[in-house]
Amino acid sequence: MKNKHAVFPIIMAGLAFLCFLFIAFNMAISVQPLWGKTMVLILPSLVLAFVGFLAFKGKLDARKTENLTVGLSIILVIAAFVYTIFLSVLMATTETTNVRYYTNAYKQIDHKDSVKGIFPKKLPDDAEAVSFRYHPQFLQGGELFELSYSTTADRLSDWADHLADKAEWIGSNEEWYQTHWGYGYEEAIRYQLYWEDGNHGETAYVLIDLTQNRITFFYEDW
Repeated sequence: MKNKHAVFPIIMAGLAFLCFLFIAFNMAISVQPLWGKTMVLILPSLVLAFVGFLAFKGKLDARKTENLTVGLSIILVIAAFVYTIFLSVLMATTETTNVRYYTNAYKQIDHKDSVKGIFPKKLPDDAEAVSFRYHPQFLQGGELFELSYSTTADRLSDWADHLADKAEWIGSNEEWYQTHWGYGYEEAIRYQLYWEDGNHGETAYVLIDLTQNRITFFYEDW
């Protein structure tokens, strides 16, 4: 092969691309992938591939190719490592409000006893005027999941029957947060699924507001 010294930067470019694929895979299984920001991490592979191209064309001799590849590899590895940490923190602290990511968010709390088999796994077809948000847990911070939508009175009746055997406490929402804490529709019926107070507490409940034909699923730990 002519200009065999081009192999070195090409191999390094390939390794950089494998690292990019690994990070992209982890991004793909996150709640809300940050694809635009993730694509920045393909730059090290492209830069090293360009060095390999110049070496292959004879624009760089063996010594320059080696020195340039080693120098760029060190700089790019450090830069990519720092950027990956930044990306990880950003991904772990980004609140998701787009309903297209509802299923991904639900999978983060599906293992909770107070959620599994109660909260909908996917957005119901009858849901209207949907409001959704999910804030992931990061370090010692809390996790929050909330889905609220309007539906028919018949569907709310079905939900009420389903929740009757699941709830630890049933009553008016206003009555609950007069003695505890909370927010939401004052006239709603509250189905408290779980409650643990303290510095690291947890709550899960469902609100059914018959005056607005609206249901709200809420989970939080702190």
